[in-house]
Amino acid sequence: MNRTLSPEKYHFRLPFYADITVPRPVLIDQSFDGETTGATPAGWVVKAPTGTDASVVEVSGRTGKSVRLRSSSGPTAATMAHTFSAQERAVTVQWQWKEAAAGQGARASLSGGSSVAVDLATRGDAGAKELVHRAPDGSWKVVQAIESDTWYSIRIVIDPAPPEAAAPFVDIFVDGIRKVRNAAFRESTTVLDTLVFGTSEGSPCELYIDDVSTRVTESVNSDATLQGVMDQEIQYAKNAGIDYWAFLYYPQQPLARARELYLSSERRGDVNWCAILDGNFTGSYATNLPRLVAQFSEPNYQCVLGGRPLVYFFSTATVDQVATMRAACAQAGLPDPYIVVMAWTAQGAADLKAAVGADAVSRYATGEQNGRPYSELADAEAGLWNQYATAAGSIVPTVSTGWDKRTRYDYPLSWEPNYTGFKDEWTQQATPNEIATHLQGAVRWNHSHPDNASANTVLIYAWNEFDEGGWICPTLFEIRDTGRPLRLDAIAEIPRTSSGTPGRPTL
Repeated sequence: MNRTLSPEKYHFRLPFYADITVPRPVLIDQSFDGETTGATPAGWVVKAPTGTDASVVEVSGRTGKSVRLRSSSGPTAATMAHTFSAQERAVTVQWQWKEAAAGQGARASLSGGSSVAVDLATRGDAGAKELVHRAPDGSWKVVQAIESDTWYSIRIVIDPAPPEAAAPFVDIFVDGIRKVRNAAFRESTTVLDTLVFGTSEGSPCELYIDDVSTRVTESVNSDATLQGVMDQEIQYAKNAGIDYWAFLYYPQQPLARARELYLSSERRGDVNWCAILDGNFTGSYATNLPRLVAQFSEPNYQCVLGGRPLVYFFSTATVDQVATMRAACAQAGLPDPYIVVMAWTAQGAADLKAAVGADAVSRYATGEQNGRPYSELADAEAGLWNQYATAAGSIVPTVSTGWDKRTRYDYPLSWEPNYTGFKDEWTQQATPNEIATHLQGAVRWNHSHPDNASANTVLIYAWNEFDEGGWICPTLFEIRDTGRPLRLDAIAEIPRTSSGTPGRPTL
C-alpha cells in the first residue's frame, strides 16, 4: 500500500497511522510549455555540438511546447541531462517522446553516479523499429515495436532497495501498459540521481520530448503491523458500533499479521471476527481448517442464529469443503456453521449455494466505472440485494463504501496481471452521510425481508481497502483536519432497531 498510495492525488486515502515520509516527492516536473521557443530547456545541462540541436519548439498538432533533440550523421549526439537529489528509494520517471523517423537510436537513461541503472534506446533492425532496453550483459532486449512520428508515454518504476532484501528491479510501461517487469539494473547502483535523453551518434536522429517527471515512488509509510495500531483500530470500530470484522483469512505471512495482531490484542473482545476464505486458505484446507474450527468456540468469534459460527467463502467453495467443515464442527460439539458463499452475480451465487450446500449468499463488493456518482453505486447495490434474494433465498446484504482501483493501474500488483482496465474502475468518493444512508437502507432491507435475511447481518466493504477505494477506517487527513473519524461517526448514528422489527442487525 505504501507504493500505491504514494502519489499525492491518493494521499486523502491514507490510514490514520500513516506517515508522509517525503513531503515533497516531486523531483522533476516539466512540461516546457512556458519556456521560450528556441531556447535550451531550463534546468537541464544541454550538450549540442556543431551539427546538433537541443531547443524548445512548438510541434505541429500538439498543444504547448516540447524539446527537440536533433543530430546529423556526424559522430556527435545532442543530449540533455537533469540531476536531482540522490535517492536510495524507489522513484518513478515518466515522459512522452517521439522520433520523426522511428528506430534512429534515441536514448534515455537513469543513473546513479557513474553507473547506468536503466538504458533505453530505439533501433531499426531489418526493417523492424523497436524500443529496447539494455540487460546487464550488454545485450538489448525488445520492449515493443514503435512507429515514426508517434508519441509514446514511457514510465519507469525503479527500486534500488526493495523491501525484505529483494533484488533491485526496473518495470517499464509504454502507454500505461507494463511491458517489462522486474528487470535487473544495467549496472549496479544504490542511488539514483540523473536522467538523460539523447540522440544517436553516427546517424540522423530527430527526437521530441515532453512532460517529464520524476517522483519518489514510495513517499509514505503505512505500517499497520504494530499492536498499538491494531488496538486503536479496534477502539475506533467499537465506538462506531461495529460488531465484527470479516478477515480475509490468510494462513501465510506477512498477510496473516493483521489477524494475529487482532487475536493478540487485549481489546479483541470489543469487536468480534469471522473468516472469509479464499484460495489462500482452501489451497491447504486440511491443514488450515482445524485451526479455524478451534476459533469457533472462542467468545469473540462472530456467530448468528443462536450460536452458529459465521463463515464466508469467496468464490472458492466446494461441496466437499462445506461438508468437511460441518462435520468438523459436529465432531467438536459445535453448532452447525452458517456458511455464506460470495459471487459476482446473483445467479452465480445461487448456483454455488445449491451446489455446495451453503446457507446464504453475498457479494464481496460493488463498483461503478468512469467516475460515476456514489449514489449510482448505492442504488445499483440496493437492487442487487433483491436480485440475490430472488435467485438464492437467504442473503447477507453488502454495503460498499466506494470503489476506485486507479491506484493499482498506476502501480500494478503481482497478483492482478490484468490491470489495464483499472484506469476506468472508479466511483466518485462518497460522503460520510451517503455511506450512512446506504447502510441504513441495508438495515431496513433486513427488517423488511426477515425470511431472506435470517442471519440479520450486513457486510460492509470495507474496513481498510484503501487502495481499492473502500474504507471506513479513519484516515490521516480525516483525523488531522477534523479530529474525528467522520465515516464511523456517521455509521454510529444509524438506528438499527425500531418497533416491530426482528432485532438489531449486526455489522
